Amino acid sequence: MGFSEPNNGQLRDAYVPNRRVRFASDVAGICAVLLLVGLLGAAFSWWGRSALFDLASNELEAVKMDIGFLAGPVLTLIALPLVIGRTRQVALTQWFRARLLAATLLWVAGLVILVAKVTGLDSSYSVEAGTYVSAGLMAVGLLATLAMWPVGLAVVRVDRNGLVRETMAGAARPAHSPTGP
Repeated sequence: MGFSEPNNGQLRDAYVPNRRVRFASDVAGICAVLLLVGLLGAAFSWWGRSALFDLASNELEAVKMDIGFLAGPVLTLIALPLVIGRTRQVALTQWFRARLLAATLLWVAGLVILVAKVTGLDSSYSVEAGTYVSAGLMAVGLLATLAMWPVGLAVVRVDRNGLVRETMAGAARPAHSPTGP
């Protein structure tokens, strides 16, 4: 069997992630995974108290993470474009921005739900470390997701195997001159 050159219809546009995008992708993924670990920690400490996994507590009860904290990080991991810190890695442009927007909305929704849950408690509750850790992970995950926005990334054409076949003319150049239009 001989090697055949793919047709132009089989080539797709892809971003070549730089160090910023690869690092931000790693950070956002780690934040989502740590939130899942926090949910597991809350499940294992469900009948007891653990400041690290409790959102708030008073003398009678502790407020734990709900099952919604399972759906949020899982959906965020699914929505995040997979950009692993490998050389010669590309990320298809087709849904890249839409996936970043979806992940951003999930991070924001998680923060809003967390704040609403904690502020909706009466004054007898004291906020525990789990609230601060969860909020911190969601904020860092949100910032990392925003840092993945494909500004200044080179665009190439790849085949179905992810092999670069063409470099786009003018890739990664600014839309206008830095000195004027």
